[in-house]
Amino acid sequence: MFDYIVVGAGIVGLSTAYHIKRLDPGASVLVIDKAPGPGGGDTGRSAAAFRAFFTNKANMLLSKSSIAFYRSVQEAGFDLGMRFIGYLWLVDRRAQPRVDAALRHADALGLPYERVDLGLVEERLGLRASVRGLEEAELMGLDDVGEAILVKEAGILDPDRLVEYYYEKLRSMGVEFRFGSRVVEFIVEPRRPLGIEGEPLPWQDSRVSGVRLEGGLEARARRKVIAALGAWSDQALRAIGVDPVSKPKKRQIFVVRASTGELSQILHARGFNAEGVMPFTILPRDVLIRPEPREEAFWIGLSDNLGRPFKLEEPPAPEEHYYTLGILPVLSAYMPAFEGLYPETSWAGHYDMSPDGLPVVYEPFDSDLIVACGTSGSGIMKGDAIGRVAASLALGLEEAELADGSTMPVAWLGVQGRMAERELLII
Repeated sequence: MFDYIVVGAGIVGLSTAYHIKRLDPGASVLVIDKAPGPGGGDTGRSAAAFRAFFTNKANMLLSKSSIAFYRSVQEAGFDLGMRFIGYLWLVDRRAQPRVDAALRHADALGLPYERVDLGLVEERLGLRASVRGLEEAELMGLDDVGEAILVKEAGILDPDRLVEYYYEKLRSMGVEFRFGSRVVEFIVEPRRPLGIEGEPLPWQDSRVSGVRLEGGLEARARRKVIAALGAWSDQALRAIGVDPVSKPKKRQIFVVRASTGELSQILHARGFNAEGVMPFTILPRDVLIRPEPREEAFWIGLSDNLGRPFKLEEPPAPEEHYYTLGILPVLSAYMPAFEGLYPETSWAGHYDMSPDGLPVVYEPFDSDLIVACGTSGSGIMKGDAIGRVAASLALGLEEAELADGSTMPVAWLGVQGRMAERELLII
């Protein structure tokens, strides 16, 4: 028996448990996960980039405050591998409306960005800004890059170190963990059991009182059960009639080594940030290039939507043809230095997609169950703030205080009172 049970030890579950314990130090908290350790799901498969640059105000506040918290952790001496290398959007006509909307929000919130001279990008990153007239580009319908936007409050970090930070803090606070334990059922019981066969009956006031694990062991919660299951939310919660309002979609990362002098120069391009590293770069058609200077490599992916099914794949596997036919033609059209280069390794994970790109944190049916999911690929960059909102809701608070001193109504991430402004920049 515990006061709170958190199911899921990814970034959202760990952050939620941490902030519950911070706000209510006397509470007993149990974190359960089927993996052998923390961060064993999609958190550990993340590209682990961050940006305070969104079109939805709530997303902007969540990411901005989370980045502030991570920065404070790093400056206090716990190395999260944070490198403020920036995000570089290379914008064609197709993406221009989305980026313009994000810039208006950035201006309103005072977030720094700058328009970078395309000539500098062509020189330092080997960009081919003008692709019109190329046979392959015409075939794919590619357009010229018309603008380069550098977002400065952005970069990369080490997801394993972030998980380690929360895990160490939680253990020092007395939070208990149970790893390698698969939840097979969320237990629904009447608040006032009468000993009648078939309880809970439709007319009884019921709650989610705990979870049943493989092997028959049960864990019970006096106050709240928090489902921080990410891509597994839909599968686990629909069994008890709860709609998490999110579904899993596979994403893939391919690692290409900086195997030539030209690629090495691109990886260590100067003039964009104090790190002397190329920014996290978004090409037209949402091909993503994340520098990984520790490995002398690039992590390359693609944000695809139409045609990619909502599907939970266990374990998620990368698809070779996805790189060779889907990514490489676009990548080499805009950055010829990558032409003919293939990945050394690859992996896949899931995005936990909500319909509007805003995280989902709510309590369905006054059930004592808190659902925290729908991060849509930005769980790490918003993770601390999502945990604060989920913890505040679990403790019955109407507002969450974020790391940078700002506040957010918990209803903004709920189903009712939601900050219903569709996010346009999901990558």
